[in-house]
Amino acid sequence: MTSESALGQLPATEDDGALYCYRHPDRQTYVRCGRCDQPICTKCAMQGPVGFRCKQCGTLANDPLTTIAPTRAVLGTAVAMAGGVVIGLITGGLGWFTIFVSFFAGGVISEAVIRVTGYKRGPLILAIVFGGMLVGAILGGLMVFALFRAPIGAAPGQADSMTIGAVIVAALPWLLVSFGAACVGAYTRLR
Repeated sequence: MTSESALGQLPATEDDGALYCYRHPDRQTYVRCGRCDQPICTKCAMQGPVGFRCKQCGTLANDPLTTIAPTRAVLGTAVAMAGGVVIGLITGGLGWFTIFVSFFAGGVISEAVIRVTGYKRGPLILAIVFGGMLVGAILGGLMVFALFRAPIGAAPGQADSMTIGAVIVAALPWLLVSFGAACVGAYTRLR
């Protein structure tokens, strides 16, 4: 009786049933892909819905959480721009209170965009929300300038009551503050 048989170990044979990973032939494994039945090592294994899968079978073609249809992306951008216009319109008249209003408006805008896009997440949604709010806020600021440029009832050609320099000095800092607060509010909802 040899020492190997005393321990209950049998000598290895040529065909001992060991499998080797199809991507890493030097790694021995006993795991197979649940879909294509190829042997895979622990580096290549991905947890699937009913067991392990290889990298090819386990990788989704489209990530359902971040893939957005073009029509929904356009709708989300329109919603974000409309919200940005509202932020741009209310910015100048509220003073310091605009920080709080814009913070909550950013959260409402991001929630509306999430619902319109089908509850999607990811960097594309962040770009849609932030870009739409920025363009909308600029449009809203320009609308405020157009509304208050000439006095109501002024004849065409009459001198402008506000110059672009006065608008920039008066409204641009508040517009930036409110846009920043809206972005923080939107990010807290999207993270």
